[in-house]
Amino acid sequence: MKKFFALVLAVVMVLAVTSSAMAAFTWNAGSSDTADTFANRYKIEVVKLANETGIIGTNKLIEAPGATAVNNASVYFYIRLTVTGAAAVPTDPAEAGDRDAVQMNAKADVTFTALNNVKTTNAFVNQTKVELKDLQNGVYYLDGAQAASNDGKLVFKLITGSLTNSDFSAAAFEGRVLDTATAKVYAKVYSKRPLDVEFQSSGYFIKVLSNGNVRFANKAETATPTNIVEFVRNSSSKQVTDVKVIIQESDGNFVDNLYTFLGFRAPDVTAGRIYMTDDNLRAAFGFDFKGESSITWNANSTAIILDPAIGVGIPKTGDNASVIGFAMVMIAVIGAAVAVKKVKA
Repeated sequence: MKKFFALVLAVVMVLAVTSSAMAAFTWNAGSSDTADTFANRYKIEVVKLANETGIIGTNKLIEAPGATAVNNASVYFYIRLTVTGAAAVPTDPAEAGDRDAVQMNAKADVTFTALNNVKTTNAFVNQTKVELKDLQNGVYYLDGAQAASNDGKLVFKLITGSLTNSDFSAAAFEGRVLDTATAKVYAKVYSKRPLDVEFQSSGYFIKVLSNGNVRFANKAETATPTNIVEFVRNSSSKQVTDVKVIIQESDGNFVDNLYTFLGFRAPDVTAGRIYMTDDNLRAAFGFDFKGESSITWNANSTAIILDPAIGVGIPKTGDNASVIGFAMVMIAVIGAAVAVKKVKA
C-alpha cells in the first residue's frame, strides 16, 4: 500500500511539473472566443442521402446516415453550413464593420476521395480556403447543381433557402463510388489568426515578419513605431535564438514590461527555453478554431432502394443501399430457429 501511494504521489508531482512548464507558453493572454463559442457560430455537416423510390415511379432524396454503397454505384449527399452570430457586411467592402477577427478569417475546405461526378468523367475538385466572412446568419448548402459546370470543375457556392426534396435539389450531390474502401467526403470550417498581418493585443502591435521574426512594437506600422522588440526565431524549430531591441523614445520600461507581459525573462531566451511557434503565438494572442464533418460508405454486396410501397426490396436501379442485409440475416436466423425446433421435436 505504501508503494502504491508513493507511486501516485510521484505521478501527481510529474503532472504538476509538466503543467507548470506548459502554462508558461500560454503567456497569460488569449482570445475571448473558445472552441465552444466557435462551434455555436459555425457548424458544418456532411449528410448522407438515399434515393427513395415511391409509388408510380416517383422518388425523393432523404437523409440516410446508415447508407452503404457498392463500387460504381451512385451515392448522394449534401454539405450544410449553419452560421449564427455573424455581423452584417458593411457597405464598403474594404471595411470590417462590426465583424470580428474570427468572422473575418472564417473559411471552409471540402475534399472528395474516390468519387467521380456522375454527369462528367472528372473527379470532384477539392476546395480550400473558401471565404465565409460575408455570410450572414442562416443555413447554407454547397451548391450541388453546379457540380458539373465550369468545365467539369466543382463550384463551391453556398446557397440559402428551402430545399425541394427531389433529385433536382440544388443542394444534392450525386457521386459515383470508385472504391468503397476509401470513398469519403470531408468538410471543415475554421478560423485562424493570420500572424503575418499586424494585430494589437494589450497595447502591443504584433506581427510575424517575412523573415520569420516576431515583432512587438508600441505603435502600428502606419504610425511609425519607435519602440520595437524583435524576437529572432529558428526557421524550422521556431526557437527564439536572439532578441533585437530598438528604442527611439525615452521608455526604459518598454522591454521589461514586454517580458513581464510575455511571461518569461531574457535569461530564458539565452538558455534556449522559448519557442515562439505559430501555435504558441495563436494560443497567446489569437485563435485557431475548427469544426469538421465527414462521411464514408461501407461496402455492401448489393445496392438497395427503399420502396415504401413494397417495404424492403431488391433495387431496381442499383443506386441505393439500405437494410436488405439485415432482413436476410433475420430470415436466416428464423430459418435456423425452425430447424432447431424440428430437431428437438
